[in-house]
Amino acid sequence: MKTTLEKLEGNQVALEVEVDEERVEKAVEDAFRKVAQKVKVPGFRAGKAPRRVIETRVGRGFLYQEALDELIPQVYTEAVEENNLKPIDVPAVDILDMEEGKPLRFKAVIEVEPEVILGEYKGLAATKQTQRITNSDVDEVLEDMRERNAQLVTTERNELAAGDFAVIDFTGYIGDQPFPGGAAQGHTLEIGGGQFIPGFEEQLIGAELGETREVLVAFPTDYGSTELAGKEARFDVKIHEIKEKSSPALNDDFAKDVGDFETLLELRADIRKKLEDAAEQQAKRQLEEDLVQATVEGAQVDVPAKMIDWQTDHKMERLENELESSGLNKEQYLQILGTPEEELRARLKTDAEAEVKTSLVIDAIIAAENITVSDEEMDERIETMVGDGPHAETTRNFWTSQKKRLRDTMIREKAITLLVEHAQIDEVEVDKPAEGSEAIGEAVEEEQV
Repeated sequence: MKTTLEKLEGNQVALEVEVDEERVEKAVEDAFRKVAQKVKVPGFRAGKAPRRVIETRVGRGFLYQEALDELIPQVYTEAVEENNLKPIDVPAVDILDMEEGKPLRFKAVIEVEPEVILGEYKGLAATKQTQRITNSDVDEVLEDMRERNAQLVTTERNELAAGDFAVIDFTGYIGDQPFPGGAAQGHTLEIGGGQFIPGFEEQLIGAELGETREVLVAFPTDYGSTELAGKEARFDVKIHEIKEKSSPALNDDFAKDVGDFETLLELRADIRKKLEDAAEQQAKRQLEEDLVQATVEGAQVDVPAKMIDWQTDHKMERLENELESSGLNKEQYLQILGTPEEELRARLKTDAEAEVKTSLVIDAIIAAENITVSDEEMDERIETMVGDGPHAETTRNFWTSQKKRLRDTMIREKAITLLVEHAQIDEVEVDKPAEGSEAIGEAVEEEQV
């Protein structure tokens, strides 16, 4: 096989390929064997008719075309790999020479990934802001843990107040008719929690134990059920119990209940350590994002429209899958947003363009620095992810089957690490929580409880 590569306008190339006659003839012979199995010839069993007989019945041109249909995709793939091309679309193939007994020649016009001209990506200036963890931060986590470990206890009060939890029966009516899903028994409702329709909970304040109270509300116009949206409704609500939240005391017993700690001081120290670790990880992620963004901004690349459209389609598909898992469809989601589909797609397209450009720039760094990941490094990563849990073997088998995906991820990680290692970093501690730092405390709470 011989190949000739010619650069065309934009990000198109012309790849001319020549295939020797021996390989072409072998492809024709393979095509004959396949066709012979399907063509019934009187006097011959399936697949046993001579080639000249098959050619007479279907035509040599047919066999040749069948051979080319199999051969050209194979050869095209080999030629693309040989020339280190990265196609982004199906090629336009033109047969240049297909005369019997001579080499096959064809030309493929291919749209490939665009050239990336990297700017400075080593020695970039950046600031790493790490949140300073204070006693009040620890206190906040502890208080949240108290709330999560609180219990509902029946109060001696007979009158329902804001912040109480009411055990209720209710039946809803549109006009004089009950509606589906509008009734329940023994339901626990936090008064002021915003769980029910606006105005519902507020109308229960002051209700007495055992009382049946009439509640009048209107469903929001954007309510999930179109049958109920915007309609006025009446609920008959009976109060069975009035409960209030009782939080445990912060002492050594609390520390023992929530984890393997002997004292409250040990629990506080553990929370502080986890907060500091989480803050460090968050600061590290933000630093990496800042350096990648600076690298992308310093690079020159024209992102093909096709790549943007494909990434937009992917994002839209992923969104629809997420909505489906939440019990919604795209139409309901658009109704809730009050946004036409074209506007949503435009938003996704903006993000898609940024994602594609970032990916292209990272790929260019990988190529420029010849970044690789060895099999040993992948095996080590797999074993780290596997751990000692009950599903260790299943996890190992999964990642073993996904080695290409894992290798790509690890190579990209190395590229980003390179940016960090060569950056001029100014490290500072900040008192004010950085954006998104609320997640730090939440993550620590999840781990503790």
